[in-house]
Amino acid sequence: MKGSVMLLDLVDANPEQLSLLDTPERKAQRERDHKLMAALDALNGQVGKSTVHLGVPSQNATWHLRCAHRTPRLTTQWREIP
Repeated sequence: MKGSVMLLDLVDANPEQLSLLDTPERKAQRERDHKLMAALDALNGQVGKSTVHLGVPSQNATWHLRCAHRTPRLTTQWREIP
């Protein structure tokens, strides 16, 4: 009998698009972003899944954006054209 194993969609653990315009500041920013995401993942692991978000309001927040007093979007929305 013969058997086989197919390994599909293998990618590098740290995929990175290289650029000639890349600076040390950009590398430092990527490292800070990575540390921030690791901290958020650790916090969500301790407190509970999807507890901490980046700038995402909860669905039932009482302070959600209200559009009652905005001007009509006559140039961007077909259904608002008189």
